[in-house]
Amino acid sequence: MVSLVEQWPRVPPELRWSSWEPLQGAGRSRTLPAEPGLYRIRRRDRPFLDYLGQTRNSLRGRLAMLKGVHGDVMPYRDPHTAAPALWALRQLEGATFEVSVVEVQGSVPTRKGLEALAIAAHRQEHGQSPTVSFGRMPQGFRMSSPNNALLVSQGKRFRGGPAVGSLACHSPGVPPAGPLEGPVESPSWCGHRWSPWIPLEEVDARAGSLLDARGLYRIRGVGQQALLYVGEGNIANRLQVHAKKVLVAGHAQGVLFAAAERLECSWVAGSWLDHQRLELENDLIAAHVLLTGAPPAAQFLG
Repeated sequence: MVSLVEQWPRVPPELRWSSWEPLQGAGRSRTLPAEPGLYRIRRRDRPFLDYLGQTRNSLRGRLAMLKGVHGDVMPYRDPHTAAPALWALRQLEGATFEVSVVEVQGSVPTRKGLEALAIAAHRQEHGQSPTVSFGRMPQGFRMSSPNNALLVSQGKRFRGGPAVGSLACHSPGVPPAGPLEGPVESPSWCGHRWSPWIPLEEVDARAGSLLDARGLYRIRGVGQQALLYVGEGNIANRLQVHAKKVLVAGHAQGVLFAAAERLECSWVAGSWLDHQRLELENDLIAAHVLLTGAPPAAQFLG
């Protein structure tokens, strides 16, 4: 597999993956670090990944949360969201999983930006995301619920398992719309056809024309060649929410938005499913990291 360092020289040279080792028992492995970082999981000897994630805590501890993958019943969606899907792959194929890691110190945005770049590198190389990333499930299985006290008290916690028919999470992902290189303000950035830039305060007036439109959007300060944020979802609603954060005292995103002389936005609408928009949003974040060395300034700040 091509490493990030080999593919893109701007990536920090220390971002080199460890050797592959069995996922089963990885939480007790003394060869894996008890430090923050990224981890990737694949079926043994496969060229593509099944999952790629990050943790701000111990890599060893995070992988220990996947012990339910090797259990008799489908695990819940937490403590690890990918556990049900990996468990389902074992039932389908008798899969044996391997894991490889890389330590990444620094801030949460830095690490999440590199996670996005690692996933985007996989997408560029293989034309698809890791198999069960972005909430996808293998055909024939329904995902378990999360596991928390509220769901238990409401009687809504459940274990997933075999499912009849197709669910949205069974639908395939989408390949990259284009290459990751290029200026982030471009009307064809990452292979999309972006709308012209407009002042963020004008979104309210245009909300009618954007009613129920879903897709991707980007926000920048006027005259800036780096973005403040990229996102996905209901375009008008999400942009209106961001505009209001300027008024929230002490809000981490709002502080950055307020510091800009003026905010403007651009978007692209599409008929993508939820997980497909997340894939394309990931590519946008990765492209920003590739160009500037960091995710958009207000990304990952809540």
